[in-house]
Amino acid sequence: MVNVHIDPAFDDGERRRRLFGGDVLIYTQVPEIAAFAAYTREMITELFAPHDPLTISTVYSPEELADMLIEFKPRWIHDPRSMEHVRTIARALGCEPGNIHADVPKLRTAFPQGGLSTGIAYAFQAHRDTWYAAPKAQINWWMPVWPVAENNIMEFYPHGFGAQVENNSGDYDYYVANTWRGNIKDFSGGKDARVHPAPVNGIPADATRLTVVPPLGGIMLFSGDQLHASIPNTSGITRYSIDFRTVHIDDVHAGIGAPVADVACTGTAMRDFKRMTDGASFTDDEIAPYDSESAAGAAGIKEFVPTS
Repeated sequence: MVNVHIDPAFDDGERRRRLFGGDVLIYTQVPEIAAFAAYTREMITELFAPHDPLTISTVYSPEELADMLIEFKPRWIHDPRSMEHVRTIARALGCEPGNIHADVPKLRTAFPQGGLSTGIAYAFQAHRDTWYAAPKAQINWWMPVWPVAENNIMEFYPHGFGAQVENNSGDYDYYVANTWRGNIKDFSGGKDARVHPAPVNGIPADATRLTVVPPLGGIMLFSGDQLHASIPNTSGITRYSIDFRTVHIDDVHAGIGAPVADVACTGTAMRDFKRMTDGASFTDDEIAPYDSESAAGAAGIKEFVPTS
């Protein structure tokens, strides 16, 4: 069973326990979250001026949008203000930054059906982040930049949490995937030939689907082991959202997290996570229990520059 909690009073330890059990949490009307959304809206509006960012796919071709976003997204990601907003939100919701490692925030763009949906604006099919080598203690934080609706957000598949779902994650090597990031343009606007883990047999037509719509100024938290997907955007407007991921050091040391019942990928994303207070990485000893036998593949590519 997946329970949805709205503005719960859980402390951070209870929150993580609930998330690792499959629950989804929504926080609403948080000033620090509203500030991150406003900051991002301002940057996006400046990028596309004088055009409306919500209908920008009617102005530029998918190829033109890919070129613009390939330049813009890394600039937004690595602007120090973006990570400062992440730290501010974490503190506002009761996290102790000295115990939390986070990856850089990502800006997502979901264009209306028929628009750019590959490469820099990839529309994720059903997946778990753990199939993409996320650690089992990863918590996903997801927030809208403009208001979102049930026809342009994402959906969860509750039947999949903690259960084995036949998938092709065994074909995914995180260290190989990181070499693709520098060539994101090759996968944008045309066929996206990268390996994307997904259920082998898709999602059953009669499977229960859970759609949760956080308000503007709100944020949604869920485990990186949740089975979820982007909903085809039939709203006619572009959906902009921000997500970032966190891992608590106590969970790493205790080896606890979500079930990861069916994960077969190679490598680990743990080197992407930096301590919120000083940017320190997890140590090799902390990473080793979560890495694969081919950890040597990480040599020379420990520092990544995400673009999507």
